[in-house]
Amino acid sequence: MTEILPFVLDYRDEVQFVILVSVAAAALRWGAGPERATGLALLYLEFADHAYHAIFGPGIELLRMDLGHATIDATTLVAMLLIGVSANRMYTLWIGALQIIAVQAHLARDLASGMSPIAYAIMFIAPSYFQIALLAGGIWRHRRRLQKYGTYRSWRNSSNRWLVNARLSWLVD
Repeated sequence: MTEILPFVLDYRDEVQFVILVSVAAAALRWGAGPERATGLALLYLEFADHAYHAIFGPGIELLRMDLGHATIDATTLVAMLLIGVSANRMYTLWIGALQIIAVQAHLARDLASGMSPIAYAIMFIAPSYFQIALLAGGIWRHRRRLQKYGTYRSWRNSSNRWLVNARLSWLVD
């Protein structure tokens, strides 16, 4: 066990990527609409970050607000909040709340020049670890509820109309 921790710490980005892709694949395979949408939003967050670094180079700006990461986090926030308020799930609201923390980290960095670079990094990176764990738990709970109670609503009643009208019926279960 003691050999695993240094490995995970040395390769935490790669480990997180593998876990995220695995959880997102599980969401697409076994999840309902909210799980699929959340998995896709988290994949967007990851692949937008990879695209950003492919274009602008590796590294994170910690001494001032990182505008690229702030933009990626803000666009993801919009998706997470739409999913959170539309889904018939509680964990999607928690995932949206964690994304609010990530976006507020960028705002705090911009407003407080004396903010520690480590605090900034933790505030906008750490929520993603919890979001992946919450999605994994949400998939597990969804499967458990299906086995115990059978089919149930994925979205709140008012949200189904805009999903169907937007031709996103694969998200509606």
